Amino acid sequence: MKRFFVFFTMAVMTSVSALSQSALIATLTHEGNISTFYGASALQQAHAAAADGDIITLSSGTFQSVNITKGVTIRGAGMQFLDNGAEPTIITGAFDIGSVNAGPVQNLTFEGIYTNSIVQYRCEVINATFLKCRFNSFGQNFGRLTNAQFIHCRVGNGLQLNGSSSATCIGCVIWNPSTNSVSYNSFQMQNCVLYNGDSWDGFQNSSLRNCILIANREYAIPSSTNVYNCVDVYEDEGTSLFENVPNSTNKRVQGLSNILKSGTMTYGDSFTYELTDEALATYLGSDGTQVGIYGGNLPFDATPTNPQIKKCNVASRSTADGKLSVEIEVSSAQ
Repeated sequence: MKRFFVFFTMAVMTSVSALSQSALIATLTHEGNISTFYGASALQQAHAAAADGDIITLSSGTFQSVNITKGVTIRGAGMQFLDNGAEPTIITGAFDIGSVNAGPVQNLTFEGIYTNSIVQYRCEVINATFLKCRFNSFGQNFGRLTNAQFIHCRVGNGLQLNGSSSATCIGCVIWNPSTNSVSYNSFQMQNCVLYNGDSWDGFQNSSLRNCILIANREYAIPSSTNVYNCVDVYEDEGTSLFENVPNSTNKRVQGLSNILKSGTMTYGDSFTYELTDEALATYLGSDGTQVGIYGGNLPFDATPTNPQIKKCNVASRSTADGKLSVEIEVSSAQ
């Protein structure tokens, strides 16, 4: 995480006032011009005015959802409540990406967004990136994902591929990933925490590397799936997830509390999914770093890459010559 400290003084001619942190603001950047929208419907207004390639930036707070039909970048203030009091950007209500019988949505980017309802893709969505977002449910409705990327995301209730879809997930926590067309979809999972309460058939022709797998014990991972340096975590002895996997780089461990500090089979937004001290030394990925979301060359970090104001200290009074000292801390992920 990068932090930037800015110190400056300013002449005070009148009383100083601050914008309320509860103000809902969306800015739209189009060809170098910036438009500003306010209130719970600000995202809807910004999207209506946007064109492919534009950037919509949202403040903290809760915005009403809108169907996304354009290849825009939507940036929020983050997907988590932070210790310093910073609030996430929440999109409330279900929404679609694209529409049936419409052309593809290309180069869509979501970053630093928390969604509390169902998100569905309803057309071909090409080269979409979902970065540091939390989804309740991300599914399909006659759509297809082509070369989608989910990086440092959390999905609490299902990530579904359909119709020759392909998705790469890095440093993600995903409960119930699945596919509809099992022979034609492809998951590429790296340094993820995955829970699957049903069959692993949907992972045919996919790849799992350096992942922690929590699963229904009745099914094994298909032999067509490449699995390397993953950990099968089980509570009660049953079918090994790796019984069809030819290589011996994978391990099994009984009891979630022996690998994860949270030690629970339920999803939780507040769970960190950190490894226990013993697991840190025992379960290593193919690159020698820990398995799970904090390993690899891109360890999990929920901080958005676009700079966020994390601290603003204003002196209680101005100096004799009318200047006021202000300290601002701005941070962003690397």
